[in-house]
Parts: sequence; C-alpha cells; structure tokens
Amino acid sequence: MKAQIAQELSEIILDVMPDAALLDKYGGIIVERIAGEPKTHCCGYFIYAQHVSLEFSSGVLLPDPDNILEGRGKLRRHIKLMNSQDLQTKQCRHFLEQVAKF
Repeated sequence: MKAQIAQELSEIILDVMPDAALLDKYGGIIVERIAGEPKTHCCGYFIYAQHVSLEFSSGVLLPDPDNILEGRGKLRRHIKLMNSQDLQTKQCRHFLEQVAKF
C-alpha cells in the first residue's frame, strides 16, 4: 500500500513539475523543481511504518484554508497519507502545484 502511494505521488510530482528530479536522500525522496539545481528543493516524501509523509520545505507559506497541512515547525509542513485516496482528499496535487511556482 505505501509503495503504491509513493509511486502515485511520484507520478503526480512529475506531472506537475516535468523538469523535476526525484533524489534519493535523507531516507526518502527529495524533489528539486529543476533537476541539478539544489536550491530548488521544494518538497519530498518519506515512507514510514504506517503512512507516507509528503513534506514541504516552506510549507508555512502555502495557503491552507482547509487546515490539511500538519506541523508546527518554523517552515516545514507535511501531509500524512494513509492510503491512495488521501492523495486526492488531502489535495496533494493542489499543494504541489503551489510549490511548483516558488
């Protein structure tokens, strides 16, 4: 189930950011909006025992009127994905489209 979520998430990321690179780092996948330009790191995802976490480097800047984003850090915010349906119900594409514009 988690591998399926990760695969679907990768497909959404590359659909939204076709020039992106998905890098295996820090125990997960880090997204560079522009491949080969580390300063364009914008998000990533990590597989945990019970969920996949989609994490946004500057998530605090993302409009979130439905209070989907979790976290209280200075900048980072995340979304816990328990199943494939969460990709849609938790508006992952919408948030990824926002970070693609940073």
